[in-house]
Amino acid sequence: TIKRFIADDQAADKLAAIETVQVKWDKTPSGGYAPVEVPGSEKTLPAQLVLLAMGFLGPETGVLKEMGLELDARTNIKADYEKYATNKKGVFAAGDCRRGQSLVVWAINEGRGAARECDRYLMGRTDLP
Repeated sequence: TIKRFIADDQAADKLAAIETVQVKWDKTPSGGYAPVEVPGSEKTLPAQLVLLAMGFLGPETGVLKEMGLELDARTNIKADYEKYATNKKGVFAAGDCRRGQSLVVWAINEGRGAARECDRYLMGRTDLP
């Protein structure tokens, strides 16, 4: 887990490193879980760029159900694997709402693919890769 971002000594607006720490999940009195730092697990890693992928518990299903969109067994939007098309004509899904929590590179790839298929749907053809 990233604990803090460390600025470059010469330029405060530039990243120099990140400080990380391992965490364990301890049960709370209310029955939930909370992250607790593991003593002695701190590390400082040099970095110039950090991409954050924020996980989530899945798409909000209320609006999706109102739209009549089919969901898969994991409550993600069900869409054709290659076409990104849902069961509703003209509605496409990509990224985390379609495949579940994943890496940012998958979201980027799926966004490009969905854009291509939207273009094909609207224009009848596409020049997008």
